[in-house]
Parts: sequence; structure tokens; C-alpha cells
Amino acid sequence: MTCLLVVISAFFGWNIQNVTFDFEFEKFFPNNHPDSKAYANHVKQFGYDNDYLHVIIERKNGIFDKEFLPLAGAFEKSLNGIEDVENVYSPLSLQHVVKSPTGLVIFPLIHTENPTDYQLNQDSARVFGNPLYRSAFSKTGAAMSIYIHHAHFADQERGERLLKAIRDHARKFGITNLRLVGKLSAVGVFISYIQNDFGKFLVGSLILSFGLLLLIFRNLKSALIPFLISLLSLVWLFGLMGFLGIRINLLSSLLPPILFFVSMSDAVHLMNALKKSGGASNSEKIKEALRVVWIPTLLTSVTTAIGFLSLIWINTEPVQMLGLFAAIGVLFAFIITFTFGLLVASVTSYSSKNRIIEIPTFWVSLLIKRKWKIVLLSLGILIALIPGISQLKINSFLLDDLPEDSQVRLDFEYADEELGGSKPYEIRVEVADSSLTIWDKEVMDEIVKIEEYLLHKYPISKVQSPVTIIKYLNMAGNGGLNENYTYPDKEKIYQRTLRLKDRIDPKRLDKLVTEDGKAGRLIGFFPELGSYETDQRNQKLINYLDENIDKEKINYRITGTTYLIDKSHELLSVNLLKGLLTAIGIIGVILGLYFKSWKLLIISLIPNIIPLVMVAGILGWLGISLKMTTSIIFTIAFGIAVDDTIHMMSFYLKNPEPDPIRRMEITFRHAGSAMLITSIIMTAGFSLYLLSTFGATFYMGLFVSLSLLIAMVVDLSVLPLLLITFRKNATKRESNT
Repeated sequence: MTCLLVVISAFFGWNIQNVTFDFEFEKFFPNNHPDSKAYANHVKQFGYDNDYLHVIIERKNGIFDKEFLPLAGAFEKSLNGIEDVENVYSPLSLQHVVKSPTGLVIFPLIHTENPTDYQLNQDSARVFGNPLYRSAFSKTGAAMSIYIHHAHFADQERGERLLKAIRDHARKFGITNLRLVGKLSAVGVFISYIQNDFGKFLVGSLILSFGLLLLIFRNLKSALIPFLISLLSLVWLFGLMGFLGIRINLLSSLLPPILFFVSMSDAVHLMNALKKSGGASNSEKIKEALRVVWIPTLLTSVTTAIGFLSLIWINTEPVQMLGLFAAIGVLFAFIITFTFGLLVASVTSYSSKNRIIEIPTFWVSLLIKRKWKIVLLSLGILIALIPGISQLKINSFLLDDLPEDSQVRLDFEYADEELGGSKPYEIRVEVADSSLTIWDKEVMDEIVKIEEYLLHKYPISKVQSPVTIIKYLNMAGNGGLNENYTYPDKEKIYQRTLRLKDRIDPKRLDKLVTEDGKAGRLIGFFPELGSYETDQRNQKLINYLDENIDKEKINYRITGTTYLIDKSHELLSVNLLKGLLTAIGIIGVILGLYFKSWKLLIISLIPNIIPLVMVAGILGWLGISLKMTTSIIFTIAFGIAVDDTIHMMSFYLKNPEPDPIRRMEITFRHAGSAMLITSIIMTAGFSLYLLSTFGATFYMGLFVSLSLLIAMVVDLSVLPLLLITFRKNATKRESNT
């Protein structure tokens, strides 16, 4: 057995080096959802809308400067030579096209090579007087956005190389004020925070828990066993993930504290049973300890694993991976506890001299005396907090988890405030009549309605669509004047304008219309509004389109990564809560079968539902929205807290002592002692995460530790009263019989 454990541990330990980090937004999209399927089809035709970067260059006194523009122009041209850059768009490289009697006259929109004062004035007036060009500049004109479309890749190292190359090119051409806004810059900082918190707080949890174990057990060997069991459980789980090539994302980064403290709970209950055992020898102590904790620990491991496994029914890969590997980790912890733990225990001496933390014997009598006060206080707190649940709403902000002073967050906020937005927005349109194409005026007339709504009522900035091309061609065909950047209403003018389409760079067309002309897209950018507000605006848009668009001409659908990310947060938050209810139901059935009583089933669930209700109420009253990283807290808290309840109830019900009160005193001295130890260690361990500046980690630490603290108080007050009442009623029924 020892050799086998060593080999398995060495194998998993070796594979930990293969663990990598990942934060692909697309993986959070719900599998097999109609919107996900539609987006997958859309991507095949138009590519990923999130593979972009806004390279924002700033100059305090304005972009239009004779010395600065040549540097900016050279910088922009150099970007095309960077690996993984597919296209670069900006006013610096655009050409202004004017139709004349002799043909098309083409000249730079902005003269960047030795511009004269006259050219700068003309270029500036042309740019700031046209909404197509103006959207690339900040409100003050002190910044300009260069739009880069890059290759799609999940390898963050390639992304970091691209970001570094852009910064290097900027320094080369003297561009000192640079902001990079896009998925790549956000992903990099997210992974950085996940990696830092993953390592820093894992080490902190190890040190803190070992210190508390040493303080509680006052014996190095006794403290070392549960610590090593927890550590070995982590090695096994992450070694397995490394071996299978499973990458750590925002959700799976929560696994270390979950597994560490669940395994700690198993080990502490075993150690406590060994310490309290009356056996004369180690073998007798182990036998007696196993009799007390084997079945309850098996039950807690199975129920906790099932609770996490309920997440695999949610059709989102990261959530499924969290549920699956959390369940595997829980079972690993059980196996290690009753193999490695018992092997070490068999060669370790235990003495009752070093008394460990215990619940005072007068606590039960105090509970009995204060019974109604405890009941009324509990009900009062619940009545005060339950209305807060109605205040909960599902709302997420993409960068809300980042610190307010994070440079990436500041860059995104700058793009939102000064350049119209940082988040891509996309609508797909398809021709409903197979005899028509996007370019037919009757179809384009319908697309105009969508674009006008987006520009003026939603509003979305920087909208580009097939209509944009027509407006541009109309301007080119009418002297290149800004006032002619309009949509031609008359059929004759429209057809004359359309004939200029063949002169447009096909690379620009294929980003907006398919080659067969049957499908097109409207794309733009808008500020971070939060998923709740965005959903409200989307609903108003859909209502407008349903009433005003001729569906015999076109079909339309909101799509794109922004839409799916917001949709994912909403679906995930709801599904995670549904998964929690499923877990509660399944665990309830298992406990009902184990205790063979529906009353005991209800009693077992009450101490674990109360903390969840209270935390939900607190979230609501504090105005903290439900999102993926806060919704998952409930599953984690329930999965961990239910263990102590099962141990307490199992020991109490199996105790032969006939007097219910005396029976509870004995339970407190044994299972209650272990419950108190694990609760203190887990609450302290999760509280450590409050030091994080990363929102997801901070809120997990805050609300899981709060849930565990409430669960401990309820297990020490409400649960004993429920069990004593149940036992007294059962005794009365037996005596009457």
C-alpha cells in the first residue's frame, strides 16, 4: 500500500509542471445554445469579432501636428509587419476618394509625410466634420484609435508577444502615450491576477492552516497528518489535471481552497476521533475511530462530490470542469485520508494529555434555557434578510473584478469615455428573399433602419455596415464633401452610387458582406454598461426591429462575443442556482435514505440552507449583483458546510445515551469539537482571500467565509435544539408504544 501511494503521488507530482492557465471568453459560452450555434456559423463567414485591438495613441496638444503625424504614420505602417497582425485600419492610412469628370481622384485622408500647415488644416476639418472619420478620435482630439484585427489564438504567449511587439514599435517611433484596449490586454491581466492569487493565497492558506492546526492540537505529529493529507490531495488533483492537459481558468482557480479545506475537514474528523478514542493500542484506537467517522466521512464525501457533479449538467465547459474536478478532488481526499492518513496514524502515538479545543459542557444547558430567544433571533434575522433576496439582480461588468487603479481597466474606461466604447457590438442580417442580395435597395433600406437606431437611440458608436459603404460611395461621387456622407433615398441615385462599389478595397467589403451578398453585419463599439442595462437596451432594440423591419426582406439577430458573454453570465448565474437546488435535492434524498426519516432529512438541510438564505439576503441589501463568480459561491459554501452537519447528526443519532441532552453534550465533546476546529480553520483560510485585489477572489473569500461562519453558529445553536426536540419526541413515541 505504501509503495503504491508513493508511486501515485510521484506520478501526479511530476505532472503538476504541465498545469497551465487559460482565460478564453469563448469557452464560457453555453454549449448547444441557439445563440452559440448561430455565432459559430457567423464566425465561419466573418471571423471572430473579438480578435481586435484598439491601439490608442495620445498627444496632449492634439494629433494634427507636423512633427507628430509623420511618426504616427510610420508607426501605423509598421504594425502591418508584426506577426499575427492581419489588418490595420485607421484614418492615417485611409484614402479620400473623389469622383471627377476625368475619373476618381485619390489622395490621403491625412497627410502624414511632411504635411504643410494648409494640408493639416484641410485634413483636420475633413476628419472632424465626418462621423465616419471622427469616431476614431477622442472628444478632445488629443487621442486617436488605430484598429488592429489580429489572428485568433488561444495561446496567451502569442498574445503577449503581439502586445510587446506593438509597444516596442511605439517606442521605436517615439510614441510615448499608448493604450491597448481589447481582449488580449484584458486576458493578460486576468491570467496575471489568477496566477498571482493562485500561488500567493495557496501558500498563505497552507501556512495559516498548519499554524492553526499546531495551535489547536499542540502536537507536531497530530497537526502534520491533516496538513499532509490536504497537501497530497492537491498534488493528486492538479497532477491529474496536468496529465490530462486541463488548463486552469477563472473558475477552476477556485479548486485549491475548496479541495484543501474539504480534505482538511475529513482529516481533522479522523484525527479528533483518534485523539478521543479510548483504545489501549494504536490498532484499537484506529478501529474505534473508524467506527465513529468512516461512514459519516464516506457519506459527506459522496454528498459533496454529488453536489459538485450537479454542475456538469450546465452546458458550459469551465463550469463542467469545475464540477467534475471538484468532485474528483473530494473523492481523492477521502481515499488519501483513509489510506495515507491511517498508515501514518498506525505508527504515531496519541495522547489525551494535549487537550484540543472543545465546546464547553454548559453550552447545551445554555441553549435549552435560551431556546426561544435563539429561535426568535434566528427568525428575526431571516425576516430582515429575506427581502434582500428580491433586490438581487443578475448583472456583470467585464472588468469589474480588476482593481480600480488597474492600468488595463483605466485604458478601457478611457476608450469608453473618450472614444465611444471598448466593447464590440454586432448584428447579423440575412436576406430573406432568395432573389435579392444585400446590395438591392429594398434590402438596404431595411438595414438603414437598424443602423439609424444603433447610432441615435441605442446608441452605438463607430457603426460600420453595408450602409456605411453606400454613404461613403455617395460622398465620393458627390465631390467628397462631408455633407454628402448620407444614404441616397432615390433609386436612381442609389444605383449610380452603387456602381462605385467595385472600386472599394475588397478586404473592407468581405468584413461586412459575404461574397454572395446574402448576409451582412453591422458592427460597432459601445461603453461598458453592465449586462443588465445592455439586456434592457437589446430588448428595446428587438422590439423596435420587430415592429419596423420588413421580415420578408431581411432576418436579423444580435450576435458577437459581447452579446454571448453577457448571455453566458445570465444563463450561468441562473443555472448555477438551479444546480445548487438540484444538489440540495439529491443530497437531501441521500440523507433521507441514510437517516431513514423525512424529519431528519429536513433537520439536516435547515442548518445548511439558512446560511445560503442569509448570504443571498446580504448580497441583495448590499447591492452586489449575481454573476458567475458570485453565484458559484453558494455551491461552494453548501458543499463544504454540509459535511459538519452530517458528522454532528450521525454521531448524535448513533450515540446509545438515552437522555437527549446528555447525548448532545457527548456529541459536542466529540463531533462538535472536530466541527469547531474545521470551521475555524476554513473560515480563517477563506478570510485570507479578503486580502486579494482581484474581485472574484475577494468575494469568494468574503462570502464563503461568511457562509461557513453562519453555518458554524447555526450548527452550534439551531441544529442541537432541533435534534434534542426530535429525540425527545421519538422517546415519547417509544414509551407510548
